[in-house]
Amino acid sequence: MQFRLKAASGSITGQNFPLVEDTAIGSAKDADISLDGLMERHARIVYDGETLMLEPAGKAWVNGEPAQRRPLKSGDEIRLGEYRFVLQAPGLRPPSVLKEAEPRKSRAWLWISLGVIAAGSIAAAAYIYWPSLMG
Repeated sequence: MQFRLKAASGSITGQNFPLVEDTAIGSAKDADISLDGLMERHARIVYDGETLMLEPAGKAWVNGEPAQRRPLKSGDEIRLGEYRFVLQAPGLRPPSVLKEAEPRKSRAWLWISLGVIAAGSIAAAAYIYWPSLMG
């Protein structure tokens, strides 16, 4: 399966970087993904045929949390220095980050109760005041 990092910030926004079995990311000129402002060997992403593993040497965040060595999955947001990437696996949809909305509870009972109370109040007022109005 072909994984790639899609840049989501800065001057490289929108660029795609294909990942190989062992992808070096850093400011070194011979890095697979060479970016200014990072350590020479800021991080590696290693693919063993089943799992992608992030191995940072510098500061790294995955989905907004500081990351040490950890597995990655499609849809993860990776931040290295000022750069932000989204891990993509063509053909795989990332898991949904949004929770499904819970169905709203019906409030029909509230409106029915208010209607019954209003009708009862009108009936009580009519019973009390009707004789004085008629005569």
